[in-house]
Amino acid sequence: IRDFLQFIFHAEKGILNLLKGLATRPGHVVTEFVEGKRRKYFNPFSFLAVCVAFMVLMNSWIKPYEAVSSEPKQYVLERIPDEKTKNLYQLTVKRGAELQGFFNRNMNFGTLITAPFFAFFLWLFFKRRGRNFAEIAVAFILLTAFISAINSILVSPWLALFRGKDIHGYLSMAAISLESFYYAWGLKKIFGYKTSGGYFRILSVLWLAGLAGWVLILVFYYIYVYHGGGSAVFQYL
Repeated sequence: IRDFLQFIFHAEKGILNLLKGLATRPGHVVTEFVEGKRRKYFNPFSFLAVCVAFMVLMNSWIKPYEAVSSEPKQYVLERIPDEKTKNLYQLTVKRGAELQGFFNRNMNFGTLITAPFFAFFLWLFFKRRGRNFAEIAVAFILLTAFISAINSILVSPWLALFRGKDIHGYLSMAAISLESFYYAWGLKKIFGYKTSGGYFRILSVLWLAGLAGWVLILVFYYIYVYHGGGSAVFQYL
């Protein structure tokens, strides 16, 4: 019983130290982690597991993402003159809904899966700053876990409130933009930058990586959803 209670209170203290550090001095915290100074903090992998579980629980409860209908629009079907293109349009709508539903259900895991992608871009541009890919990836995942948990508390309820309205998309984009500023703040110290110039260099690379990732997603979306027949369908949308 004594050992169990000691573990609980030690874990609570460690996770509070980690949360406080990531909220107020993220660069200091991630730098200590990659340099092995972790004893006063909660285990990073346990922290990641806690954040993922919390995100899944919150988003399953409040459902912040919009449901996508798999039903084709009747007015579009009426515009299409031939049966072949109609079938192509119906298949396009179905695949688009399936893909959007998959992204909505796995959005939280997606942010963590993309961490190696962003870490690679950061390593590519800042490898002369003395950090290897693994160190950057660990730092990025730690920041991602924290910001995703915070988004589940502060952003997801608003997304759920405005689900189905135009402002929903603007809120999502605003949240993503704010995330990039937090990442740049958290990564500035790990790369040894002490001026605002370094901060904006990191921010620029994050935006470049995000743009590259967005292009890849669009290409995959087009190939999967429109399966080579996009031009035949586009003219009737």
